[in-house]
Amino acid sequence: MIFALLNNLKKQSFTGIAHIKTKVSNNTNWQIYFNEGKLFWASGGIHSHRSWQRHLSKYCPKVDLKQVNFRDSEKYKCSEYSSLIVLLKQNLSTPENIQRLVVSKIIEVFFDIFQQEKSTPLELEAEKASLSTLIGETSNHSLISINIESAFKQMQQQWSAWIQSGFTSVYPDHAPKIKSREQLEKAVPTVVYQNFVKLLDGRRSLRDLAVGMNKDLLLLTKSIYPYVHKGLLELVKVPDQNSVNSKTNSANKPIASGNNHLIACIDDSPQICQIMNQIIVKAGYRFLGIQQPIQAVPKLIGVNPKMIFLDIGMPILNGYEVCTQIRRVSKLQEVPIIMLTGNDGVFDRVKAKVCGASDFLSKPIEVDKILQTIDKFSAANAPTMMISS
Repeated sequence: MIFALLNNLKKQSFTGIAHIKTKVSNNTNWQIYFNEGKLFWASGGIHSHRSWQRHLSKYCPKVDLKQVNFRDSEKYKCSEYSSLIVLLKQNLSTPENIQRLVVSKIIEVFFDIFQQEKSTPLELEAEKASLSTLIGETSNHSLISINIESAFKQMQQQWSAWIQSGFTSVYPDHAPKIKSREQLEKAVPTVVYQNFVKLLDGRRSLRDLAVGMNKDLLLLTKSIYPYVHKGLLELVKVPDQNSVNSKTNSANKPIASGNNHLIACIDDSPQICQIMNQIIVKAGYRFLGIQQPIQAVPKLIGVNPKMIFLDIGMPILNGYEVCTQIRRVSKLQEVPIIMLTGNDGVFDRVKAKVCGASDFLSKPIEVDKILQTIDKFSAANAPTMMISS
């Protein structure tokens, strides 16, 4: 058993990398990192980059990774952990959050190894390496690690709950996908169908969905699997995300945010559109500025925006009228619309809601409020899974 071999390395106070791979194929492999017999990192598997980005998104959500220089980390054998040290040195995260991230990452890798070993023999090769070769100098930051017994125990608890739910052959890195929209629409309530269409596109794994929706992985899988059993959904393999700078420059954002999704701003002011462009593009989205409100609906239909900022005080068509027009288009009915105005009266807010607006922001534009609103509705676009048997 592979975990017995790992435990032997612990007893030897091993420092270095334990390379684990399948005997029948070299396509799947993992790396377990030790310092004097203690675990401090684990990586690899079929979704190495997805997992890294997912953990950064969950445990370091407020860090703008594009603004952090991780270049020095890439020269070390355990560059991901070295990147975490950079976050600590720059006070961009707390030791508590990094501790949770590290433990979660190790347990996730252990889970995958344990599940893989149920069907495929594994082998281990130990590579000795100094700590400085693995991660560089830790400076004043003590190495965050976990005992292998504790990690294995926590993984076994997750595995026991997983198999007790009947998921022995269900892989968390597989993605739920609708087999037939027509059959699904006939079989489930409208709200369930709409949620499934938004979420289950075969491109986000069960783990991606759980993090993006802030749901427990097991509970999420339990809510989806009855539809797999009925043949309405299927679980499919999904490729890892691109590796280009993905270790350091891209976090896995909440569902329906980032990932080149487009946010539109309808405002007759070129200055406002320019400001919004800078804010939205810097946050990792594509931007569409529309200064002629009469052209707004045709342009929006062609680009499928994930969010719309809409100025109220415009000539010819004001924001209320444009909002009403947008809501008449079926494919735009669920898109969040945030009204922008120089007035902050109760009447304006009520009228905006009546017209179908999702929220209301006062001018002048404040970067933090715009970003908070984007985050708020990005998470809201991953709705709570409503299940009906």
